[in-house]
Amino acid sequence: MSFAVLHIMKASGSCTAIARHIERSTQPDNAHPELRHLNRDDFIKYPDGVVGLGEAIQHRIDHARLTRKVGKNQVLALNVLLSSDGEALRRLADEGRLNEWAEASVGWAKETFGAANVVGAHLHMDEQTPHLHVTVVPIVTTERRRKASEAKATKRYRTKPKNGPRLSADDIMTRDNLTLFQDTYAKAMERFGLERGVRGSEARHVDQHEYYRDCQRKKKDLEHDVSQLSIEKSVLSIENRSLKAAKEKTERETKVLEGKKILIEGYNSKMLQENAQLTDANERLQSENESLSGSNSSLVAQNRELTEVKERVSGELAVIESDRKKLTAEKKACEEETETAKRETEVAKREAAEAKAERDRQKKEAVSNIANIFTGSKTKRLESEIADRDRTIENLKLQMSSQRETSSREIGNLRDSMRRQQEQHDSFKRGFDSQMSRIEKYFPSVKLLMPAILDCESVRMSEGTIKALLDCNPRVFNSGQKLYDPTKQEYADVGGTEVQIKPDPKDGNQFRLYINGKNIFQWFKDLWQSLKQTISRGMRR
Repeated sequence: MSFAVLHIMKASGSCTAIARHIERSTQPDNAHPELRHLNRDDFIKYPDGVVGLGEAIQHRIDHARLTRKVGKNQVLALNVLLSSDGEALRRLADEGRLNEWAEASVGWAKETFGAANVVGAHLHMDEQTPHLHVTVVPIVTTERRRKASEAKATKRYRTKPKNGPRLSADDIMTRDNLTLFQDTYAKAMERFGLERGVRGSEARHVDQHEYYRDCQRKKKDLEHDVSQLSIEKSVLSIENRSLKAAKEKTERETKVLEGKKILIEGYNSKMLQENAQLTDANERLQSENESLSGSNSSLVAQNRELTEVKERVSGELAVIESDRKKLTAEKKACEEETETAKRETEVAKREAAEAKAERDRQKKEAVSNIANIFTGSKTKRLESEIADRDRTIENLKLQMSSQRETSSREIGNLRDSMRRQQEQHDSFKRGFDSQMSRIEKYFPSVKLLMPAILDCESVRMSEGTIKALLDCNPRVFNSGQKLYDPTKQEYADVGGTEVQIKPDPKDGNQFRLYINGKNIFQWFKDLWQSLKQTISRGMRR
């Protein structure tokens, strides 16, 4: 059966030392940095705007509505250490219940000291025995215990409220309370197979500073022992080499005469065999070297052809883009001319309609006044005016018809021009598609390498560097070399990193740019995140 370990320590002043140890802002000698990622500090959430355990303690004191001033050397917090022996906690870890044990321990602390007073909880997994640090601000509301001198005093002063909140570690760490804490914590830990320690045991908890002092003393003793052992080892090594040399000399002298001929013949035979093997290996290496030379020449020629194809395709794309812009401009001009012709047609229609309305009005007026016509001169005058208006209407109709014909011809010409330009564009596109088909057929690696080339261009890599990387061999950037991160729109230092173009593990049909084994954009993201964390840690310190 394993015991439930509970130990409470007072922390006075600014609590800086205990906070550094608990939050691991400094690395203890007995902690293992490689296990630090297993630590947990998310049991208690700090209030908004509070960063670090020291600020959390002060925040609780500032918002507790204390009626008494906090003394300079007064205990601000209690460090409650909760643990058990290593075997029991490893058993809980194997059963997957270690986090459950930690949650239950924090729950016991909240229930015992008050949830508002529990300002931090940190699980340390990077030391020999896992343990939990629960930080408690000792705020109580019970009546203050008066000293004997106060009880005997004859002069009385106005007292503060008896049941108001006070900061008092002594009221919490009474003998009866400490015994009660051991009992209740052991009761809460029964379901994890832990029991209470022996009552009245003389065993005591080793203070952290005392433990470190013992470690330093042991370290010095070990260093002294190592130094002595090193000296003894050197002396033994010298004696051993002397004895070994004497033994070898004796063996050589006893065997030199009888084994000289056998050794010479054996060495001669071995040298002949090794010479034959070296000759065969030399021939194989020469053959492989010739094959590699041919492959290298082929790759160089292929790279040169790819470069020429790329330049030619880039030129054709530039011509196509220029033609597309010209066609767009001409199309826009045609649309503007068509719109102008439509507006002129509408104006002519509107003028004809107004002329027709005016003629109809005049005809009605002439009909209404015909009864008043008594002389032939007035009738002739009205007929002349009507004839003039009819001629004006006919002229307007002819003008409108002429404008319609002109607009129709211009629209037809524009359509023919657009059709010819579209045919020319389609011809360019067919030629470009045919060229790309031949490239994919005879140089399939171009299509595979295109995403990697786009990656290189997006980070503003020089053309010479891109050409060098197309052989897919890894290279190392020189010190001080920088690449552009398009996401952050900033340059990042890539000096000393390994860069390579290699297949994308997510899509085997294309190659991408990688730095130190990571995709270039993921590498940028990790770099900025690392810098952000470094700055954040520096600000917390």
